[in-house]
Amino acid sequence: MRVRDSSKINKKSWLFVSLIGFVLTLAVFAAFIIFSARLTEFGITKSVYYFALLPAGLFTAAFLFGAMRSYAKYSGENRFGRLELTGPVVIFALVVIGGFVFAEPENTFALTVRISSEPDNEIITNGEIILDLGSQRLVRKIDSNGEVIFADLPSKFLKSEILINSRVEGYRTKSSKKIEIPKSRVIYLKLTEIKDSTIVRGTVIDLDGNLVAEASLNFNSGLAACTTDTEGNFTTTLPFSIGSSILLTVSNEGKVKFRDYITIPENQPLIIKLD
Repeated sequence: MRVRDSSKINKKSWLFVSLIGFVLTLAVFAAFIIFSARLTEFGITKSVYYFALLPAGLFTAAFLFGAMRSYAKYSGENRFGRLELTGPVVIFALVVIGGFVFAEPENTFALTVRISSEPDNEIITNGEIILDLGSQRLVRKIDSNGEVIFADLPSKFLKSEILINSRVEGYRTKSSKKIEIPKSRVIYLKLTEIKDSTIVRGTVIDLDGNLVAEASLNFNSGLAACTTDTEGNFTTTLPFSIGSSILLTVSNEGKVKFRDYITIPENQPLIIKLD
């Protein structure tokens, strides 16, 4: 009867184990690459990424010491005595120790702010964004992509509330409340357009020059409206700039007594004379 060489059997077994380890390592690395964005969103740091090398270290040790019959030895002395490692444990120790030595936890992070208008959702590409971070105030210009990147921010602020404001001509920040930094580290900042507005005041009188109380004033078909007080005076805010021409309708006692275009003055009060 022919006796099979046990060393060859063991060698093939180690080759098989090494192959399995190699496939598993490739699968782990592929998963990290495919789902890298999701892992970053969950706040997984580069120290955790390093543990993907553990299967690589294990299959390397199995291949070198099982299939190739290699041998490694490490010895050293410290104040606690003499340390000596031999065989596959040397590779495993190098992988684990190297992970903690060379893959330091991240102590800074980058925050991206993407700016757009509301409600049309158009990208804003000019102006500045102001970030209040603890006792620091950081100011960055908006780039051509409508983004601002605040790099090298201390990681201690990852779970803190921050305040973001804008300095963009014609726009203001929709909300001035503090917000938490999302896991994605991307903040979508909405700005609302500041429309021209002018305070208009004046007096309504009749043909005889008498003050008209409780007269209803309607600007531009309901865009703004007000009523005179007991002395015939009115004050309202119009969403137009000084010098604009708008339609004014004045009603009293259920009848329209004035309907004409007026020009918004700079400082002078309006005198409206009813028919």
